Amino acid sequence: MEPLGEIIEIWRYPVSSLGGERLTSAVLGSDGIAFDRAWCICDAETGAPAAPEKELRWRPALFLSARLGEDNRPEIGFPDGGWTGVDDAGLAERLATHFGFAVDVRPYARNADDTGPVAVNRYLPSPIHLVTTDGLKHLATLAGTDEVSSRRFRPNVVLKTPGLAGFPEKEWVTQRLQLGQALIVGFEETRRCGMTIAPQPDIAENADILRSLLRHNRRNFGIYCTIEEPGFISTGDIASRAA
Repeated sequence: MEPLGEIIEIWRYPVSSLGGERLTSAVLGSDGIAFDRAWCICDAETGAPAAPEKELRWRPALFLSARLGEDNRPEIGFPDGGWTGVDDAGLAERLATHFGFAVDVRPYARNADDTGPVAVNRYLPSPIHLVTTDGLKHLATLAGTDEVSSRRFRPNVVLKTPGLAGFPEKEWVTQRLQLGQALIVGFEETRRCGMTIAPQPDIAENADILRSLLRHNRRNFGIYCTIEEPGFISTGDIASRAA
């Protein structure tokens, strides 16, 4: 098998639109990392899921983060460093203060213990989103900036690649890749939206990021992958092109 790079970052995003939690290892199931993007924030009155790429009122979502707590229930992290569980009675007030209107956190699917409303996903999520360090470096050069953080793009996996040209991951669409013990298949490039340029913690607003992708890569960055064979992955694992 042809080595392609080394896993240096693994991320799970329990709540869509929020920052995620960095992991050292994970099991890739048929639907990706368990509990990745399993919940969302939504307008408490209408039930409409957050759309920070379209509506400015949702942009404060990018300054929140989420992690899994006890019983695999999300906890929301706020800019003051505090964490509040999804079942905490004080969460609604904290979210309303942060956004300026009433916000709920809802699952996309009801588990056996859930009795409240569920959210309807605005799009079909991909099992895995992958980017490379060389792709990030190439984008930084195009955008005229020193560095582009992977956190702008909310990937599940970041591969450290050995000095490959351009956006190397785009060449892996339709390819089978051995990722740790899992076998994945690249199925399409990832089309970027306005969230790409928006400010996040320690990341400044930069419209040149999206402009550069529009001019040089048809608005795409990174790839989506499906899982052909589930398996365990960890940082330090080598990704290879499979037969």
